[in-house]
Formats: sequence, structure tokens, C-alpha cells
Amino acid sequence: MGAKILIADDDNRINELLCEIFSMEGYETISAKNGMQVIEYLEQGELVELIVLDVMMPGLDGWEVLDYVKEHFDVKVLILTALTGEMDEVRTLQKGADDYVAKPFKRAVLLERAKRLINEWNRIHEQDYICRDLRLSQAECKVYFKGEELKLTVKEYRLLLLLMQNSKIVLSREMILEKVWGIDYEGNDRVIDTHIKMLRQSLGEAGEYIRTVRGVGYSFDDEVVQE
Repeated sequence: MGAKILIADDDNRINELLCEIFSMEGYETISAKNGMQVIEYLEQGELVELIVLDVMMPGLDGWEVLDYVKEHFDVKVLILTALTGEMDEVRTLQKGADDYVAKPFKRAVLLERAKRLINEWNRIHEQDYICRDLRLSQAECKVYFKGEELKLTVKEYRLLLLLMQNSKIVLSREMILEKVWGIDYEGNDRVIDTHIKMLRQSLGEAGEYIRTVRGVGYSFDDEVVQE
């Protein structure tokens, strides 16, 4: 199965057509009929490479969904809308959309733009993060130290990835909770301290790269390069 695409359009006919178009190209599709459904699905923690997002939807419109998604999730967004004015396109790009296609759309153009965004997402998420003898391979979802694979839990892996992606930046407990546990997590933020302790143990010598900033959060306190 190919990449996963979330189709968000309140017009049933268009929604079904888009799902059919992308499914025929080998992509996995999920259908949403309003903005809230988009957010609810993403908050379940499911991996989505691309959202094809209509602007004029009931409840939360596409602009509001775009703002929220870009602040809280790592996913490409392609705006597909009947709003075709120059300022509408400018507004779309200013708000952080990754691309824009006007309705009525041409199938080949839509597919090519979607493919480009998915390939770009994949390139970013296949990069290795390296710090001295520590290497995190996103393509394998594995971590190595001095060439030996380390046994990390899913939470430990996601914690380390977040820290290495933001090396030398102090991340608050609130931010870590949101990115690793999800924005709907209702437990105590001290769960982070427990998992950081476990992560350090799993990393062995490399555990010293993680710095505690009292009263604030944590930082990966060494140089990280991407390959």
C-alpha cells in the first residue's frame, strides 16, 4: 500500500471522486467530511503523509484546520478549493499550505502535485540523525550506538527523535507531551521524567547527550547532523 492521504471535503461527490482517484494510484485514503473529523483522526496518532483539504467546510473551515494542523502535526497539506482569486492563493501559501490546486481540477495536475509533496515528506522522514557514535535511522525506525542496535520502546524512540530534531533547543514538558503523547493526553507531565530516565538507560554512554533544564524541560545538548 502506498502513502496515506486524508481527503477532507464536505461535498460527498467530490470526496468520493478524490478517494477513487488516489486509490487507483495505489494510495491509501481516509475520508473526512468536516474540519473536526480531520483533527480527530490526526489526534489518534495515525501516520498521514498528505491532507487534501477543502476550504469551504461546515464548522471549522479549511483555514482554521490548516492553522491547527501546521501547529500540531507533521504532515503535508494541499489546499483544493473553488476559491480561485489571487489573494485566496496568496493567503493559502502565507498560512503554511504546501501547495494549492483550484477547482475544477485536472486529474493529472492534482496527482503530480500530491506525488511531489509525498516524495518530499518521505525524503525528510528517511533522513538519519547522527551525533558522534549515535545514529537514529528514520527509514528503519531504529537507533544504533557504535554500530550496535539499541533496544528502545516506541515512546523512547519518539522522544529521542524529537530531541535530536531540535538539538541544542530546550523543549518544555508541555511541548514534549504534545508531540510525543498527543495533545489530548490528560496524565501528569512527570511521565516525561520517567521516560527520559528510561531513554538515558537505553542509550547507555550516549544518555549523557540529554540535558535536564530544571523547571523547564530537556535538551539534546550536542551537535546533530542529518544524512
